[in-house]
Amino acid sequence: MIKLLIADDEALVCIGLQSMLKWEKFNIEIVGIAHNGAQEEDMIEKLKPDIVITDIKMPLKTGLEVADSVRRKQGNLPLFIILTSYEEFEYAHTAIKLQAVDYLVKLDLTPQILEQSMIKALALLGQFKQMETDAGSFERTTLQEQRDKFFVRLLHDLFDNRNQFALQKEDLGIDLSEPAYVVCTCRILGPDTVPPRGDKLVALCSSTVQLAKDTLSASRPCHVTSLDLRNFAIAMPVCATAEQLWRSDLERLLAEMAAVLRSYFNVVIIGAVGYAVEDPFRLRDSYNAARKALPAALSTQGFEFFTQEEHAVHTHALFDFAELRAEIRRAFEEIDTATLHSMMTKLIDTFKGRPDLLVPATDAACNVLYMATSLLADGENMVEHIFEKEPEGYRALYRKHTMEGIIEWLTEFRDGCCELLASRKQTYKEQLVRNVQEYIKRNLNHKLSLHQVADVFNFSPNYLSHLFSRIAKVNYVEYITETKIAAAKEMMQRGEGRVYEISQKLGYESSFYFSKVFKKVEGISPREYMQRNG
Repeated sequence: MIKLLIADDEALVCIGLQSMLKWEKFNIEIVGIAHNGAQEEDMIEKLKPDIVITDIKMPLKTGLEVADSVRRKQGNLPLFIILTSYEEFEYAHTAIKLQAVDYLVKLDLTPQILEQSMIKALALLGQFKQMETDAGSFERTTLQEQRDKFFVRLLHDLFDNRNQFALQKEDLGIDLSEPAYVVCTCRILGPDTVPPRGDKLVALCSSTVQLAKDTLSASRPCHVTSLDLRNFAIAMPVCATAEQLWRSDLERLLAEMAAVLRSYFNVVIIGAVGYAVEDPFRLRDSYNAARKALPAALSTQGFEFFTQEEHAVHTHALFDFAELRAEIRRAFEEIDTATLHSMMTKLIDTFKGRPDLLVPATDAACNVLYMATSLLADGENMVEHIFEKEPEGYRALYRKHTMEGIIEWLTEFRDGCCELLASRKQTYKEQLVRNVQEYIKRNLNHKLSLHQVADVFNFSPNYLSHLFSRIAKVNYVEYITETKIAAAKEMMQRGEGRVYEISQKLGYESSFYFSKVFKKVEGISPREYMQRNG
């Protein structure tokens, strides 16, 4: 997808730009929001956007200063669209000198004007940049969605092992290097004027989460993750040895965030905060503690803190979901509807007639829901379809306060999910393989071993190998080799370096081994190929 960065020190302007157009219509993904010039320049370097919409007047550096600096370092890309509240000619003149795509006045800005500007930018972008793959070839998952799924897996203990966690963290560029973190789980309440489901509610909640992220990120680096429409989680760095200090500081930050969100959207934000963990792989412990304090937050309509000393008071009735969860997860990954139905039935039968297990039953239902939305391609839309007759969709789960209600929800989920997966089984597996192929094409500079890629996609290596061979009609190793050699040929035709430089770009340990593989596939050496096509 085409990457867009928005830079403006006014939060409302940023939100307005995000909602002014249906960006997916233009195959555009908003990869970041910057609130000052220094942050903008840093995000351009890290995120590599194709287009930047930037305000002129910002703290630390102006948008024009950033554009000038980036243009000197990076050449024609990214393209800049200049946004300002001022109409002085000198600004427009400077923007023209910097080869800005457009110069837009905020007071005059409409969706039509912005759309025209973006069309102009996309046309210019096509002249400067040859896309590596046709954006319409695959159903891409945006980077932010992948990061959200990473945190959903982390908070709900869905990683098989620490190595899988580390690989995905590195692949997605997620920084968890602070000494300690706490998790705050938040819920969006109200307003009564918005219907319980529909486009207005989706727009309200997504804008609320985005503003929460922008407000908190202005104070410190944090990770805000949408769990579903009305619930989101915040992983925030703290000092593990000074709980009283970070607790009071966090109370202030959360109160400020809630006040901003109430002012802009007339919503009430309540939440609960877990205890500090020094190992980011154990963030689920802080999240689980926060969830145990959430009922108190609902009661006080504010923010509550959970401490390890309170653990004994909140201990759930004994119920071990680990074994069933592993089987349900495997069933989702392999689209095994028979196992899914069997395990879900076993889970439901466990809770029948056991009102004392209401809390773990609710936790188990939430776990199953998050597995479906994070492990299945288009999982959230599928689950939404299952509960389309419910006024609040699948989120009706959060309104279930009896064991009968939880069992009813789990039964409807089981039956609907198995029916839909059975009808889409082949399509889902084909999409999974396409996702793996796309990942391979984006990471040709790495070795891409079967075990590593299996870890990234939460599969066992044996299952991935079998699935890939059956769907792609070529085994995994052969596909890697063919794809790398095809990329090498394109590089040679474009004159992108010598043989050893191309071999390095494609992740080969040596140019000798690369030449050996190339000759085996093409019948001639790389040098001979370059001479023939030079």
